[in-house]
Amino acid sequence: MVERIKGTRDFIGAEAALRQQLLNKIRSSYSLFGFEPVETPSLEYLQLFTEKSGPEIENQLYSFEDKKGEKLALRPEQTVSKMRVITNNKSLIKPIKTYSIGTVWRYEDVAKGRLREFIQADVDIYGGKSVFYDAEIIACVDFTLKSIGIKDYKIHLNNRKILQDMLDSFGIEFEAGLQVLREMDKLDKVGIESVEKSIADIIGKEKSRKITDFITGKLDVKSEVGGKELNDLVQYLEQYGIKNYVIDRKLVRGLAYYDGNIFEFIADSGSYKGTIAAGGRYDMLSKQFNSDLPATGCTIGFERIFEIFKSTFKDEFSEKSCVISIDNDKEAIKIAMSLRSKGKTVDLLLSDLSLSKALTYCNSKKIRYAVLIGNKDLKEGLVTVRDLKEKKDTKLKLSDL
Repeated sequence: MVERIKGTRDFIGAEAALRQQLLNKIRSSYSLFGFEPVETPSLEYLQLFTEKSGPEIENQLYSFEDKKGEKLALRPEQTVSKMRVITNNKSLIKPIKTYSIGTVWRYEDVAKGRLREFIQADVDIYGGKSVFYDAEIIACVDFTLKSIGIKDYKIHLNNRKILQDMLDSFGIEFEAGLQVLREMDKLDKVGIESVEKSIADIIGKEKSRKITDFITGKLDVKSEVGGKELNDLVQYLEQYGIKNYVIDRKLVRGLAYYDGNIFEFIADSGSYKGTIAAGGRYDMLSKQFNSDLPATGCTIGFERIFEIFKSTFKDEFSEKSCVISIDNDKEAIKIAMSLRSKGKTVDLLLSDLSLSKALTYCNSKKIRYAVLIGNKDLKEGLVTVRDLKEKKDTKLKLSDL
């Protein structure tokens, strides 16, 4: 038997349908905020990601050479691909509000909620400098999560300019600073003591202690621009009625292109604990595409919220129907097609399947109504509708179906 690749998953039947239901809910919520869809290829030139996304992503790429020797990669995220599209379309009216829902691939350690093939559901705004657009992104994701029944989370906020000012104030050079931020990003996984030790190996114990004092709030640094951006974001969130936020000094966001406000939605109870959505401002990324386009965005980790959504989903009978032929296949097909033409969701089983097996099928699919087509009823212009939830039969005229 051929096994599936590690870090990928198969979905079939009710579970696959449930995923589509969740995707539709996300699309609907994004659309309510005025975001419009954008699609990008699954394959891009390798150079796009090695030059634009940063070393964190580069180390996780699925890359290869095609038959012509071109170096290609499966997209590990959607942000840089979308920036390529947006900056190449100069005629677009700003602000440009887009959403993109697609599969991405990363070669990383497999764990609960962490796969090598997974779906990201992004929202982005291009061409808006105001912190208001950061708040609009957060409000959209907050609304989306709540609309699908996910409420137990906190929105963690920070600003990359504050982090950079912190590094500068401690006299930490650029390359060492990047390493320090990478270690800070591990704090929730390995703890403050481990992070302090790792940072000490990079910049020495004295500066490492200052970093941990900053993280824990014992030490402040001056950051006029970053501080104002973060404060303005908080003010906007209050206007949106969003209260479930916290200022988190250790929040870094791993991707190299973030340069302003950053945020993570972290579930703190229920069936999943950890980051379920994250994003931030990335004004400088467009300059790598010879453009000047401020941008902000967020992505929902679909696989993670699907596990939460699935755990709260009640497997109840749907309002779907199944036309079952007892002994008149021709009429059953005709009736099924008539109902479908009226916008009804209708399954169809013919007389090659026994009635008991047909009803077992309907019950397994949580189909509520079985429309039984038999010659005895048809002679009187009737059909039998069996309500599988209430376990009762009703005779209906064909014209009343």
